[in-house]
Amino acid sequence: MPDFDPSERKAFVERWVTVWDSPTAPTDAMEYYTEDAVIEDKAFDHTYRGHQELHEYFARAGELFSDIRSVSQGVVVGPSHAVAHVHYSATVREPFLCLPESSRGKRFSLSLMSLLEFAEDGRIARSVDAYDRAGVLQQLGVLPDTASAPTAPGTPGTPFTGTTPSG
Repeated sequence: MPDFDPSERKAFVERWVTVWDSPTAPTDAMEYYTEDAVIEDKAFDHTYRGHQELHEYFARAGELFSDIRSVSQGVVVGPSHAVAHVHYSATVREPFLCLPESSRGKRFSLSLMSLLEFAEDGRIARSVDAYDRAGVLQQLGVLPDTASAPTAPGTPGTPFTGTTPSG
């Protein structure tokens, strides 16, 4: 592995975060990943392996979303790993999976944590992304917004059915 320089690694990760903003993201992103790299999307339980699947993943995001914005909120680096806190936002261009037609044109945002594992050459060998799937689906109208949902009159404010808060 190349000599570890924390400021260089942090700059690499911060550039990687902004690759989503690029209209040429599918091609640009491959520079950051090893040929056999893996991306795990924990929220949707999808795994992408190798440059071909990663390229397709980035290309599909560009088809489905517009106005993509990805901003680093902080990066912690080490010799073989890094954690990036990222704010990601986009507008649904084409509904997909469980998204209804009414999600077209809606903007959503999320905070995600990416755990990055680096290969000997300093590129990303594995990325594990975790974020609040339900929060995204609420923003797009697929799930009700439970934070603003009214509770039934006289119902104790507890998330556990059949229990009463202790006083």
